[in-house]
Amino acid sequence: MDTARLLAGRYRLVQRLGKGGMGVVWRAHDEALGRDVAVKELLLPDHLSPEQQEQAAQRAMREARAAALVRHTSIVTVHDVVMDEGRPCIVMDLLPGRSLDAVVAADGPLPWDRAARVGLEILGALRAAHAQGILHRDVKPANIFLRDDGRAVLTDFGIASLEGDATLTQEGSLMGSPSYMAPERVGHEPTGPASDLWSLGATLYTLVEGRPPFVAATIMGTLSAVLTDEPERPQKAGPLGPLIMASLVKDPSLRLSADRAGQALHALASGEPTSPAIPLPAAPHTAPSGPPQKGTTLPWVIAVLACAVLLVAVVVAVALLHSPDRRTPPRAAPTTSAPAPPGRFASPPAPCALINAEQATRLVPSFFTTNDAGTDPSTNLPRKSCTWMTNATADGQDDDLTLTLRTAPTAAGAQSHHAKERGDATAPVTDLRDLGDGGYSSTRGTHVIVGFRLDNLLVEVDYATSRPNAAQEALRAARWTETSLTRPR
Repeated sequence: MDTARLLAGRYRLVQRLGKGGMGVVWRAHDEALGRDVAVKELLLPDHLSPEQQEQAAQRAMREARAAALVRHTSIVTVHDVVMDEGRPCIVMDLLPGRSLDAVVAADGPLPWDRAARVGLEILGALRAAHAQGILHRDVKPANIFLRDDGRAVLTDFGIASLEGDATLTQEGSLMGSPSYMAPERVGHEPTGPASDLWSLGATLYTLVEGRPPFVAATIMGTLSAVLTDEPERPQKAGPLGPLIMASLVKDPSLRLSADRAGQALHALASGEPTSPAIPLPAAPHTAPSGPPQKGTTLPWVIAVLACAVLLVAVVVAVALLHSPDRRTPPRAAPTTSAPAPPGRFASPPAPCALINAEQATRLVPSFFTTNDAGTDPSTNLPRKSCTWMTNATADGQDDDLTLTLRTAPTAAGAQSHHAKERGDATAPVTDLRDLGDGGYSSTRGTHVIVGFRLDNLLVEVDYATSRPNAAQEALRAARWTETSLTRPR
């Protein structure tokens, strides 16, 4: 989409402002009303199937409908939705100011009383949305805009869940930002307003500490920390600290309520001491002995199952060794051909965990991630993919990196698919015999594709960029992936 282009005969694009939340944001001029507005164009990644692209378009329409339902001074106003070449474009207020992640990156953490005022305004926005049956599901500093007049505004209802709508997120996939995602969302449990309050608590933690409460070298590591770890107590939060910790209780039924959070934030933002009449839940602590509490169930279940499996194996082995009528089993009749052994990978691993944040930043600066899972329509093989997408970079680059994994039942089956896809490539192919069990690379326009096989696993790296060393960087990403997949566990 080019600047000076006219959308729907009304909105003239003036300047690209940046990338974020699955879209590109433009400054535009409303020719009908003579005012400047912001236009968000939905990005449709190349690796998505037509059905998935349609789902993404529906999600954008739902974003506009969800935001337009709620009127609040701390929620960005949506004016219109138009289609441009099949892509939804959302027209909204042009906000003067910066997102809070940019504020913290440039100016450092906020004072606790300023963070409390931001929290009070965003809590008001969330309560207004919750009253309409809308969950935001992606509250984080990047989705909060700090206007030049000091007011905080919640943006990007791009993955909002509207009660009564059919879900558009495929079962088993997660949409959102891992560091700010409530444990019940990570565990695919029922969510509600308490999940947004967790994300608000994690956001306030970041605003005062300068870092999220949960972060690891990989996405899977961060998700694991959200599920099982307790956050370090914030050191710079002052009297806001107990409220933050009470918002990060893993059990949503024990988490700080919106009413109590509002009372406490109002007192803190007004410079008043927190009233004893506003009881805040105790900060998380080590659980006492006894039955596991909700929120710590997963480690207990894993441990109990592991012990049970080990006990059964021991009992069976002892019974066989001491059976009085144990006999040498008859030799099986020879067969002309044995069935192929199953492949090493029962299902595709989580691709977002195979390339860490430091590595991804080298190829896609200022990235955010999306992931997807399902069945490859061309091969009917189970598939998982992860995309690292550019937010906004200083040099204006627009880079995307997608890692897709598919599993065939056997290594021979994967080899057959691999050979066919290499042969079907529409651009010249370079063989990479030292990559996995054999690989190749091919360049199509701005896309560099590197494919390789590892036993019954098919791996594809798609690096979309205009950088001159794209082929070497795509191969680098493939080797990072191979190293992660073959690392002893």
